[in-house]
Amino acid sequence: MNKRLTKNTTLFLLTSLSCFLPAASLANPREAYKEIAECIETPDFVTPNDETFKYCIKPNGLVNKINNEGELSDEKGQLNQAVEEKKRKGFRSTTSLIEYQIEENELIQYKCEAKKVGSKYECDGPGEKLLKGVRPDGYYLEKGLKDIEDEKWNQALDNLTEEIELTKNKDAYYPRAYVNFILEDYLGSIKDADEALNADKNNIKGYNIRSLAKYELNDHKGAITDINKLTTLFEKLTDKEKEALEIEENNETFNQFYFRRALSKSELGNKAGALKDFDSAIEIDSLNGQAYFQKGLESYWEDRDSACQNILKGMSLGATDTSGSLIKERSDSDSFLEELFNNEQTLVDACQGVSDKKIEVNKGKYEFEQLRKEAYKLVGKYIFIVPIFILIIGYLIVKYTGKDNDD
Repeated sequence: MNKRLTKNTTLFLLTSLSCFLPAASLANPREAYKEIAECIETPDFVTPNDETFKYCIKPNGLVNKINNEGELSDEKGQLNQAVEEKKRKGFRSTTSLIEYQIEENELIQYKCEAKKVGSKYECDGPGEKLLKGVRPDGYYLEKGLKDIEDEKWNQALDNLTEEIELTKNKDAYYPRAYVNFILEDYLGSIKDADEALNADKNNIKGYNIRSLAKYELNDHKGAITDINKLTTLFEKLTDKEKEALEIEENNETFNQFYFRRALSKSELGNKAGALKDFDSAIEIDSLNGQAYFQKGLESYWEDRDSACQNILKGMSLGATDTSGSLIKERSDSDSFLEELFNNEQTLVDACQGVSDKKIEVNKGKYEFEQLRKEAYKLVGKYIFIVPIFILIIGYLIVKYTGKDNDD
């Protein structure tokens, strides 16, 4: 009987004690530790000036208060909801109502002494308003970068804009330039890249995103100028430094700045410069099918055979046929493209047509050669019959010629 009582009493005490433990302590120990560590590293709010305490808002609105040592405070807090807090001083106990609100990026605590009215507690007096926390430096920047990883572009834009407006953080301009580029706000992207480059003239990523945005706006001179600066800086980096850049935008095209510069030079009519950059792009990546293809387009009308080789090789390496749009843009002009417009062809079709003609010619030559070889074989096989055939023909001619003379 005593053992059962002792067991039940112990269970009761443990259960009662758990009611006073912070919510995180009831979780899995590993998860509780992870939750506290994340709150210390990336809090939602910190106490002003000294950052003595970190505040983290859980999805259910619970406000966790943690000191720098990772100790979770037993102070209760709930966002947008009043919570009763009871304290005992000697033989006297008091009850307070506490509610947290987020106002203009500040964590505000409203607190009042409470009295019981019926079954509920209500404020007994005006209460007080206390500033408990402010946003830590880089808070919205971190959220924006996480949104970029998750490809939540509009949400990323909002968070990065909030960071800039709240803290004037220069580090937020480049990622916002990137997000604006993805959202096709090219002017906004250029403006933010300007700010990033004003803060750091050697910001390779800033030149990169600005060159991409300028290209989209057909500012090819501007794009070339930025790529020139980009290549100068990039070529000075060690392999380790290049890896550390962690370029996220257009990974497949960032290292193709020679290719991109060639496109802009082509648009400006700088054929020699474009061909040189296409060659540089191919030298860096011999499997760059689009570089082969564009190189073929550039020289199509000067050296069609060589151009077709590059065009068809590019297509075999997975290049996209962009010649159709080129022809459509110039379809109203009286030019050497008329043959293509009339036949509704692309340059690839024309190259394939030339290739097909060559194949047909070669095929005809091959078949003729084979026929000639067969004829030689046949003659060689039956050559002994020829003299007999000639004698018979000669005998018949003599015979019938002599007969006609007798008559």
